[in-house]
Amino acid sequence: MSHPLAFANQCLYHARIVQAGWQSELEAQREPSLAVDLAFAPLLQKVFLDAYGWLLLAGCRVRTAPEHPPHTVRDLPSLPAGLVLPAEIAACAELESTGWLAALQAPISRHATVRQSNNLAANSAVPTLEQFALWGQNLGTLAQHIADAIDES
Repeated sequence: MSHPLAFANQCLYHARIVQAGWQSELEAQREPSLAVDLAFAPLLQKVFLDAYGWLLLAGCRVRTAPEHPPHTVRDLPSLPAGLVLPAEIAACAELESTGWLAALQAPISRHATVRQSNNLAANSAVPTLEQFALWGQNLGTLAQHIADAIDES
């Protein structure tokens, strides 16, 4: 039962490494920031979604981990007869439709527009490193919440 939680924590650790690399590339200013964002954002999104999927499996007390984690509640394997979806996983399903998880799961446009310096309203449609940092904090909180729920069960 702890394997999915361990896999989630490993993904969160890898995400911190990717975030540090992203930050270093931005600070080096060798490439346009949008190019750097487009290089790192899809990778970090996948790592975060993998972490989230492992957390979903851990929250459902799945004993045998699949090859790849689901990225949404609806992609979870069916629960055994008589078991209901744990409350923390039901809350995740709600966040997938209207909360921060919906934003994390949204496709990243590979055809983002470059923001012009005189047009602050322009949106590149690529999540920023800062946005990923917030999502990482949220995933860390979710991991702790699921670990606590497992300990209490």
